[in-house]
Amino acid sequence: MNRTSTWLVTDGGRTPVAKVAARSLRKRLEAVWRELGAACRPRHDPERVHQLRVATRRTLAALTAFRGVVPGKQRIWFEKRLRRIRRAAGSTRDLDVLAGRLQHEAVELTPASTRQPRAALVRDRLVTMLAKRRDVSRQPIRAVRDELRAADWPARVERLIDAVMSAGSDETFAVYGRRRFRQMLDRFFSKADRRLDEASEIHGLRISGKKLRYALEIFAPVFPAVERTACHDALERLQETLGEFTDHASAADRFRRWAREKGVGPDRKAIAALCRMEDDRAEEARRAFVKWWKPARRRELRRSFERTVRRRPA
Repeated sequence: MNRTSTWLVTDGGRTPVAKVAARSLRKRLEAVWRELGAACRPRHDPERVHQLRVATRRTLAALTAFRGVVPGKQRIWFEKRLRRIRRAAGSTRDLDVLAGRLQHEAVELTPASTRQPRAALVRDRLVTMLAKRRDVSRQPIRAVRDELRAADWPARVERLIDAVMSAGSDETFAVYGRRRFRQMLDRFFSKADRRLDEASEIHGLRISGKKLRYALEIFAPVFPAVERTACHDALERLQETLGEFTDHASAADRFRRWAREKGVGPDRKAIAALCRMEDDRAEEARRAFVKWWKPARRRELRRSFERTVRRRPA
């Protein structure tokens, strides 16, 4: 779990939880601030927007994981701003992914009777349209950055860290981590064990899986490496399987909205065709997920986590 080690701030569970929380939050909040600045640079870099969204999710996960030792008022302030950053970055990231797919996939945008050069021309126009919308979508990222700069984000981070350290909790990281992770684990399986009929429910499971994976990353030193790695890998497979559906469903929804907009002109039929194609792909991915996400697989995943929670690191 090399990626996890990048975010670790302690090697063992005997450290006071307040100290671990302070270190973890500082590392993640500083990463958000750094990536927010990088995402606002004049030259658009899709990777920086992606890293901003990931850093924001990791930080929100840390605030949730250490909810018991983070003062409520300050936690709420940061959660609200982080969600704004996540939404702003998410919109741009979705457009980046969609533009990349249109550029690199050999998709058929028009009926079979239409000549291929026409399809390529339509695709190029759609890529250009996406690029313009992506540039507009970056404005909220800059707006949030300017607002947080005026609010003196770095100083607020320092006050948050001081407040966490002043909480004075005598509980060790290991004791706190096992108890808190159990709560988060139960919350995940309350969703995972439901029947998933709607797209929103499948998307909700994916989000819950990400939160649990980030929590496992935070509490990594509390659990044995072998069992922890197995659980992490299982969650990653779940994310990949769910991601196929959510990506196509999100693209179909976006194309559907664009097809209804004024000024689309002669490309409306091509956009509608793309929408249908993405709907078909989403349905195919949904069926594949339902077939894969059998009760036996869910039970095995739960057993893996139960073994992880019960055992202590050597």
